[in-house]
Amino acid sequence: PWVEKYRPQRLKDVVGNVETIARLEAIAQTGNLPNVILSGPPGTGKTTSMLCLARQMLGPCAAEAVLELNASDDRGIEVVRDRIKMFAKKRVNVPSGAHKLVILDEADSMTTAAQQAMRR
Repeated sequence: PWVEKYRPQRLKDVVGNVETIARLEAIAQTGNLPNVILSGPPGTGKTTSMLCLARQMLGPCAAEAVLELNASDDRGIEVVRDRIKMFAKKRVNVPSGAHKLVILDEADSMTTAAQQAMRR
């Protein structure tokens, strides 16, 4: 689709929300990625910003080292048990000091059981 083809690839290419992008740039510089929650209306660049951050931090490893899930589609405990935990166990070569990333779009729509399973 057009939106995927022209989606920004780097944080500096993301337009708008200058303060948030600056914080994500700082995270990319230090490599210290905490748990991050981005909120806002649909279409404001939350997922795109996180994918750009992942590419900046992981470079060519990003394709293997990032799991992107839409929690409104995959919201049950099976997703946490199966896909996320299997991804966490998967061996991936990442740059020194970097970690694999899980991006949960619309995480607020996950079931309570799935949210509890994420804590374990």
